[in-house]
Amino acid sequence: MFSKWQTLFEIFLNVVGILLGFFLSVTLSAILGQTGDWVILSSGILTAFLEICSFFVYNLKKKFNFVENFNKYKEFILIVNFFNNLKIGVFYGFFVEAFKLGS
Repeated sequence: MFSKWQTLFEIFLNVVGILLGFFLSVTLSAILGQTGDWVILSSGILTAFLEICSFFVYNLKKKFNFVENFNKYKEFILIVNFFNNLKIGVFYGFFVEAFKLGS
């Protein structure tokens, strides 16, 4: 059913998504927080991205029957999981930045 390389590719894609999200959050907090001019706009755009990503992850999986049509939606599931891992990395990065500022 699944080959070893497909599973390794999915794990690699998940790890890259989390690390890219962490890098994005650290970069955004360093660059945009430096001047303070774009903080409100960037936080609004970031919140919209995170909410749209959550909508796709948690609502669309309920609408589609992925168990019966798994091979048909395989690429879509990989893309949605990548953006979900990107979202997790962004949250984790901002969490770490908040601890750095608090200490």
